[in-house]
Amino acid sequence: MKAESTSDVGPEWVDDVLLAGPDKTVPLQLPTEPIALSTLRQLVAERRETLTAAGLRQGGCVALRLPPSLAYVVNLLAVWRIGAQAVLLDHRLTQYEVDQAVQRLGVQLVVQADRTLSSPLSVFADVTEAILTREGEPARTPHAVLQLSSGSTGPSKVIGRTAADLVAEIQRYTQIDGVPLGGERIILLPSMVHVLGLVGGLLYGLHAGVELVPPRRLTGDSILEAVASGQTPATVLGVPFHIGLLASVVDPPKLPQLKRMTTGGELVPAAVANTFADKYGVPLGNMWGMTEVGVIATDLFGEHRPSLRPAPGLEVREQDGELLVLHGAGDVVAVEDPHATRSPVGWKWAPICSATHVSE
Repeated sequence: MKAESTSDVGPEWVDDVLLAGPDKTVPLQLPTEPIALSTLRQLVAERRETLTAAGLRQGGCVALRLPPSLAYVVNLLAVWRIGAQAVLLDHRLTQYEVDQAVQRLGVQLVVQADRTLSSPLSVFADVTEAILTREGEPARTPHAVLQLSSGSTGPSKVIGRTAADLVAEIQRYTQIDGVPLGGERIILLPSMVHVLGLVGGLLYGLHAGVELVPPRRLTGDSILEAVASGQTPATVLGVPFHIGLLASVVDPPKLPQLKRMTTGGELVPAAVANTFADKYGVPLGNMWGMTEVGVIATDLFGEHRPSLRPAPGLEVREQDGELLVLHGAGDVVAVEDPHATRSPVGWKWAPICSATHVSE
């Protein structure tokens, strides 16, 4: 499937782009068990039947309020395979925040955790889910996913992206020098509700045949245990907070499997980057982007910090000290919002990166 088109694609993109590998491929190496691709396909098919029985149809709208888990992955792929819109809600939101979001977006179903069987400190939870039906309405826009922005650059806003836009970003990842390759591993730390963990981790990993390995717990020692759990090259994907966890490990073991760490989010201070390099002896790569666009610029070898180079497939330019990104996915802000910036096809303002830190 070609990813360059900005027109939307049918629900088969889930099969063609994300679930098309060999049956014995292990896309998820969970702390409790490996999940083969054939198993994941079966779980998605079963969940499609359950969601359909609950009333979800193509063009419908369902909110996922689940912690990082196999249940989250299966429900997300099943919703997309039905051709419905997935609203991603962080499981840590308060009930009031959830109620406000689902009411505002006209959600028809809410999938949330019914029972949690794992420790609260687990990175990947073991949950059983429940489906709540609402007096909602079909999706108001053609977007495959609605996300709430992180709020790092201002008040949180609702952002929609089409399936074609997600596929295009996955394709951009395949062209970035230094990303994990098929047969390698990603130690997955960021939330899959937000764009780094969702596209840079889950979706790219499924597409490229990269094994996703969440650690048992969110500690430095547990992250290193996840690296040591296999023999294939491993990239730790996270945010600056996770660098601190690794820096807290006293006398870490030699790990020839550790290939690099790649961070997104805020700028990593030079002292922190130098400490990480001294302790682990691998590149600390940098990645920057926005929920509306996805990955914009990278330096996965850590050679130009704090500068970055535009990601393949994107055109950027500087104007009056601001960075503009040529983005062709259409109006990506899906819901009218007093805090939202609408993003038509064309040049888009990227407000959180100084233009002096992006190299041509």
